[in-house]
Amino acid sequence: MIHGPTVIDTGWTERILHSLERLGEVRAKLGGTTGYVALLDAGLDSVVEFDRKLPSECLSDLNEWADVLVLTNHGKSRESGLAFAEQVLSRAEGVDSLVQVERPGEPDGGIVLWNPDDVERKVAEHLQKDLGLEITEVRTVRTDKGGETERSRRIACVEPGDLILVNGITVGVAESRNVELVFDDSGYLVEIRGGRIKPEGVERLGQVDPERVVVKTDRRLRRTEPKRRRVKNGPARIRRILLIDHDAERKVEDMRRSDAVVSVGDDTTCVCAELGDRLGVWVIGIVDLDPDGWVRDDTRESLRGSENLMALLVCERDDDAGELVRERFFRGREVKVLDPPVTAGDLVEEVKECVKEVLKCVYHKAKETSA
Repeated sequence: MIHGPTVIDTGWTERILHSLERLGEVRAKLGGTTGYVALLDAGLDSVVEFDRKLPSECLSDLNEWADVLVLTNHGKSRESGLAFAEQVLSRAEGVDSLVQVERPGEPDGGIVLWNPDDVERKVAEHLQKDLGLEITEVRTVRTDKGGETERSRRIACVEPGDLILVNGITVGVAESRNVELVFDDSGYLVEIRGGRIKPEGVERLGQVDPERVVVKTDRRLRRTEPKRRRVKNGPARIRRILLIDHDAERKVEDMRRSDAVVSVGDDTTCVCAELGDRLGVWVIGIVDLDPDGWVRDDTRESLRGSENLMALLVCERDDDAGELVRERFFRGREVKVLDPPVTAGDLVEEVKECVKEVLKCVYHKAKETSA
């Protein structure tokens, strides 16, 4: 299982896969969603399966097929990488042993064996010889939740200033190394102990299952730059349009079937533009130029190189503009099919009309026009 973009961008995923193929048949899955753009850039999307499942679910699926499970990851630190693996193991049904390749190429990187048997040791020794990585063993895996209750989630290895993402939505900022998310009996996030809550993010998150939410903390979704970018132009005529208002990478399959996307939010638009360039999908972004900073601190600078971004519609509040587009253009749905199809320019004008009372200005690439 591969997790996150860094281990892909640095070339280690490809090296590890090639090394394992010398031992036998290999089946690879991407755990989580944040590494998908990196997977496309590396040309590994035909080799690595991506079905938008949680890392623990990917391990459970692979466990039904494989003799040995290998996790490749590049956490913010060795400590955070080990905490991630421990959490995934505790949630993966039927999985007790794991070969973890953590932060390869870094001074503190190497191979970690979780509850190994002879077969895990054999694989680890092969990787050590082939890739020059040191081996350590972890004999036990904690099964308790470290003080968590059914209504709270403690976050491991967080740093002050880290953004807190829950189910693809930024809900707050860490202010200490001890952060806990607290939910009420109905599943609404009500407090971030050790952090500052972001009310608009909590409102968008809504009701969740605290045991099932996907929590990420970091300063950036992608800390490394790819060696190459794959770009595919959008179609000449647009028929199927998709609305995305958060967690863009979980909508990859929907994007593949679409000609254009209307994205709501600065960070969401930045991710949609990255995906749109790779998948050949046009993007119209509805933003207020107040990004959380998951991609970059300046939305326009982040999007300057996008090939398939049609326009940025800068509004007073992007959430309000998003609701107007959902109601007026998409008629309360997330997909709209146009017959006959339209040009990119015609679609921009239609979406502009839907948000005209909250529209401040429009950026066509680097060019600004008045509303």
